[in-house]
Amino acid sequence: MTLNIGSSLAGGIRRVANRNGLVLLIAYLMIGAAWQIPFYSAVVTGLERSGTPTENVALPAVDAPLAVSVSAAILMLLGLQWLTVVTIRTLVGGHTRTIPSEYYTRNIVSVLLNSLVGGLVYVVLMLVGSVLFVIPGIIAYVAFIFVLVYVAVEDKNFIAGFRDSWQLTRGHWLRLSGLLLIIVAGIGLISGVLTAMTSLVVGATVGQGIGILLSGVVGLPFSLLMLATLAEAFTQLRESQKGMVTS
Repeated sequence: MTLNIGSSLAGGIRRVANRNGLVLLIAYLMIGAAWQIPFYSAVVTGLERSGTPTENVALPAVDAPLAVSVSAAILMLLGLQWLTVVTIRTLVGGHTRTIPSEYYTRNIVSVLLNSLVGGLVYVVLMLVGSVLFVIPGIIAYVAFIFVLVYVAVEDKNFIAGFRDSWQLTRGHWLRLSGLLLIIVAGIGLISGVLTAMTSLVVGATVGQGIGILLSGVVGLPFSLLMLATLAEAFTQLRESQKGMVTS
């Protein structure tokens, strides 16, 4: 079984069009909205400390000490990363009704550390590859796309994740590139348009602060769909890899 772009997209939709998909979406919306408030509060406080006027800065912020805002923003970011780990485990596992309790806690400290470090290394590799030449950056993006999946699902360290992602995707780079192009260009474009429209319409009717807050979460359903599509592609490739080993 090789990677099929059409079935990956259809399978991604099936993996989120259920009870668990709704639960995960609500969790993303809540944590995503909660993260923005301390983040923008830290931004406003930082501007005020630098002497920059903030009277016309319409951000969803509260008056809080800078240390408190920064700490809360970091905690919310960790919460989003934790939720991403739970989401990947649930989507790859194909669970539609309930989320196994072990997904919330299994090796979670190690998994979070490896996912954060691995994500940073992944970004650096793409940037370096893009600066040196565009093709290496694209190869890095495609070849290591499943690093976080291996870390979350199989509890591997990020180095093993890079190795296994390279092995899993080798020979499938063109199809993966096509799938990712559809995801980024299609889903990303729709998400971007909705985000911009939300910011403009809500900002004009209710207030810019609320508009910015809502525009920051309106794209999250599409991010969840992207994760589900990658989970489907990962499952297809892993089954193909297992078939090659046993044959």
